[in-house]
Amino acid sequence: MLSENDRKAVMQIGDLAKRAGISVRAVRYYEELGLIIPTGHSVGGFRLYGEDNLKRLQVINFLKELGLTLTEIRQILLAKKQSGGDRETVKYLQSVFKEKLGLVESKVHALTKMRNELGNALRILDSCQCCDHKVLLDAICCGDCSSLNPREAVPSTFEVILQ
Repeated sequence: MLSENDRKAVMQIGDLAKRAGISVRAVRYYEELGLIIPTGHSVGGFRLYGEDNLKRLQVINFLKELGLTLTEIRQILLAKKQSGGDRETVKYLQSVFKEKLGLVESKVHALTKMRNELGNALRILDSCQCCDHKVLLDAICCGDCSSLNPREAVPSTFEVILQ
């Protein structure tokens, strides 16, 4: 049973889910996986959760956004208990985070390339708005267009359209 002070610092599952930005079902699932443990139960038998559970859910959400699976997240959260030492935990976390950092950097590179291509495509389409040609984005008519020169500057998005 919780003391009076403990009762003030806890919340029911719906409040926890709302504050964490996840569904009640997800909270229950994370509890089944052992990712979170209720702080206690109310007199009526409702599960109660503390701020530590909220912080843990925020960490879980962050790790999920990094692309980690729930299994990987569970391993991370249990790493210190399983390894029995801080150094082993640090080494494990370093390896996981280095791998994820590499994946994030790869995604950033791909997204930057995509952003640049879309920007070039929009620049071309903006110039097409003022064009007098009857057929827009036509390889023959557009061949002398200053927006399309040099040909290397044409985004690959338009290569099929312009040929």
